Amino acid sequence: MLAAERSHAQQPSSQQPDSNTVTSTKNLNAITISSKKKLVVSKGDKLIYNATADISNKAGSASDVLRKVPLLTVGPDGEVKMRGDPNIKVLLNGLPSGIFAKNLKEALKMIPASSIAAIEVITSPSAKYEAEGAAGVINIITKKKIKGTSVETTVSAGNLEQSAGAALSTVKGNMELSLSLNASNQRERRTSTLNRTSLFNGQPAGELLQETEIIQHERGLYGDAGLTWHADSLQKISTTLTFWNGSWPSRSTLYNRYQDSKSNTEYNQNNRQTNSSGYYELSATYQKRFRRKVQELQVLGMVSNICDRSEYNTNQYTLSGVHYFRESGPNNSKSWDFSLQADYTHPLNKSGRNILETGVKFSRTSANTTYSARNNEHNPGSTDLVEIPSRSDQMKYFQNIYAGYVSLKFETENKWMFRTGLRFEGTSLGSEFRRAPSSFDASFNNLVPGLLIAKTLNDQHDVKFSYTERIRRPWIWDLNPFVNASDPRNLTSGNPLLRPETTRTLEAGYNYNAPSGFTLNNSVYFSANSNAIEMLTTVDSLGISRTSPRNVAANKRLGANINAAMDLSSNLSVNGGVELYQVWFKSDALQVKNEAGFYSFNLNVSWSLPKDFTLQASGDYSNGYVTLQGRNSASWSYSFSAQKEFLDKRASVMIGITNPFQNSMLQRSTATAPSFRSTEVNNFFNRGFHIAFNWKFGSLKSGNNSEEKKMPPMGRH
Repeated sequence: MLAAERSHAQQPSSQQPDSNTVTSTKNLNAITISSKKKLVVSKGDKLIYNATADISNKAGSASDVLRKVPLLTVGPDGEVKMRGDPNIKVLLNGLPSGIFAKNLKEALKMIPASSIAAIEVITSPSAKYEAEGAAGVINIITKKKIKGTSVETTVSAGNLEQSAGAALSTVKGNMELSLSLNASNQRERRTSTLNRTSLFNGQPAGELLQETEIIQHERGLYGDAGLTWHADSLQKISTTLTFWNGSWPSRSTLYNRYQDSKSNTEYNQNNRQTNSSGYYELSATYQKRFRRKVQELQVLGMVSNICDRSEYNTNQYTLSGVHYFRESGPNNSKSWDFSLQADYTHPLNKSGRNILETGVKFSRTSANTTYSARNNEHNPGSTDLVEIPSRSDQMKYFQNIYAGYVSLKFETENKWMFRTGLRFEGTSLGSEFRRAPSSFDASFNNLVPGLLIAKTLNDQHDVKFSYTERIRRPWIWDLNPFVNASDPRNLTSGNPLLRPETTRTLEAGYNYNAPSGFTLNNSVYFSANSNAIEMLTTVDSLGISRTSPRNVAANKRLGANINAAMDLSSNLSVNGGVELYQVWFKSDALQVKNEAGFYSFNLNVSWSLPKDFTLQASGDYSNGYVTLQGRNSASWSYSFSAQKEFLDKRASVMIGITNPFQNSMLQRSTATAPSFRSTEVNNFFNRGFHIAFNWKFGSLKSGNNSEEKKMPPMGRH
């Protein structure tokens, strides 16, 4: 709803002037027309969640924002899924970043929610996008810089997390400078109970009981510095330096009991893990626009460096407190990424509605990983740790990707739109080990087609149909054979023999936009993957599990989603969505299959009160997810927020509470296989209280939650 305000305007007289009347003229001040942003908007092949329209995004991280976005779910462990699939490509302002590929969960926690303007969910990406990300693409858009000089600061504090950030942007002549720095600290606590039965020829062979408590602290520092030079009205050169530094130390206690026909083993264990990562990225972009509409050339170069350091230290004690086993496992890696790409858009008609897009890209990743395991198994109780050669090695890894694409888009006079494209990606990768004979080289080519057909029926209705193919390549941490034995009963490792997977998706969608402001977005889809990478667990005769990724399964998904938004009044708005899907997993090699139906929904209610007060409530629920070997039970989250703006809306205070009616959330997971069956119950302690203060000063427009247009002064009366 549009609202016009007239400040100190001179009202015209109701009397008509005559020959004896002196007519006076007054200038009317500018009229400001402001419209409240819709929380969710459908635009072509994407759904856009406007984060600035949600007051609760003044505190928390990007993970908290993604929890409210249609088609996305965020589990209690922080894993992000699109339509139930975790294989997604995440971009920052339309550009890839190595930190998202390396550790998406922790990277998202370093991005403050207050810095995010919008989230784009793209389920049918064009050929211009990288083919990586089987489920689709998420694009996180940060707040744009404002003309002049502006500063924005945000400080939040709570029982689970604290953060502080500041952003500066300034424009002088044809130069733009932006700086930002954000620090965060979070605490997570989880308890779990695992009951697992080892099987031999289908009969119980051993029983494992584990009771665990884990406390993890996540500390992050994230910042960037950007400089843009406008050579003229059509050309600009920009460069950005970004850094991320994070650490995730954790400590845990464990009670372990294993029984079989021959023995009964009980012990207590404490474990400390140190995990840290430093990421630095330098990018430079040249953008050239031409006189013809939408004609553009862009060249982007990027180089980044990641240094990862992790180590676990495990100590085991008898129930009487005698220390008898100690093991440590350091794992350090360093990798360099380089990419160079060029994209060109050419209009095929004067209006710019018909376009040709083409481009090329080359990227290279090189990494060096050193890992080892040392323990006192040779001399129980000793502090002298001896390296285990079979679990210690050095791996060198490389990956080269050559890509090129062409995409055509046509729009007809009767409002049909056709977009078709083809992308080629050639990959070569390999690794060599200092000790082990398992070095390998591989190369593969992927032709990735895409098709989008859309029809605007009238101002209120439009439909679309799409076909896309996406791939998922194994990353170095998927391939790294390092065995994490921080829990000697549950070992995890990578698999150097993994190959990429391909997912094909058909989707049909319908959008309705009523004159009242009510919007409805629907879609149905079917996706299939014949070479899926799945985490596979096996249990040996000693009751020890080994988990690693393998190309052992095919999966299919059939689903639908509905998202709606409406204004119940000028001050009260509601937005929500529902997603339903059925998934099938099957592995012919293992003679295992699994299937289940799932649903999830989210709801957001916002109420604007007088004197710049706003109240908001939001919640999400998912009844779980399924894997090749098992499934998880439901997860949910809900929050309430209140905000007060002051200083002409340049400052605000927000108070929020998350999950106030529960101290923890219980989630149960079950798994079955020929060698075991297990049940694990996790309690995630997620009740949170937080308060956030935001202050903007400088050349700023008033209010983040409105789109403002300045009307020219009224004429003379």
